[in-house]
Amino acid sequence: MISLQPTIDKKIFEKYDLLPLYPSRINSWRDFPCGFVLKYIYGYDFPTNPKMHRGTSIELGIHYMFSHEKTIDEGLDKALSVYDDMAKWFKDQDSAVKERELLAAYFLNSIYYLEPYKRYYSCYQMEVNTKILGIPFSGKTDFIFKDGDKYKVIDLKTKSRLEKRHSDFIQQAIYKKGLLETIAPENLDVQMLIVTPKKYDIIKIDDISDYMKEIEMSLISMANLFKICKSKENFASIVTPNLGDWHWYDEDQINARKEIWGV
Repeated sequence: MISLQPTIDKKIFEKYDLLPLYPSRINSWRDFPCGFVLKYIYGYDFPTNPKMHRGTSIELGIHYMFSHEKTIDEGLDKALSVYDDMAKWFKDQDSAVKERELLAAYFLNSIYYLEPYKRYYSCYQMEVNTKILGIPFSGKTDFIFKDGDKYKVIDLKTKSRLEKRHSDFIQQAIYKKGLLETIAPENLDVQMLIVTPKKYDIIKIDDISDYMKEIEMSLISMANLFKICKSKENFASIVTPNLGDWHWYDEDQINARKEIWGV
């Protein structure tokens, strides 16, 4: 068994302004190292896409509905309005239109599960902070519901099909660690609500010990590589692209890949 060191020197990551680490950053390192190098080492800024914005719009519509005592129709109208404000800027207008057509189905399936907890609604996008091996992590929850001393934290994932991505569990493990250390050492229920246009699934996040070990090992591997690399070019020479990786679906990412690796 690998013996994990108690702390990692923060300066290793501060050189590239990576702290606090967000779950998305460590998941990017684990799942798509080239994407991590492009975005966080070379500084490429890739715009959001219709699918990502769809989820944000639905969350904001639900928050508006719950926090302002609005009807389902009013919450949906808010979600559509938020979506439309951004959608006109997307390059792929065909995808933007398609996602808008599905937005109502996603919204209604989300509300079907969430509405019974409406009277316990506490907040949206609360910041959660923790440390892992001495490295600060930060993130924001989706929805928190509070009933007395009981907390229910629900993270909404809108997807085209019901799939359980490992990266989602890594994110929730980090959130749960921070929540246990701050608002609710007991009576804490952390869930993921995965929603498609036709159905939904609820997944409880219980034992996070194995995920935490995995995160620690990922941090150590990151730190070891960062120690070796003295320049951006060093990263690009060690982390090389797999052209068949499904992550290379975005034209902006592919163009950036060609600029750095020439392929």
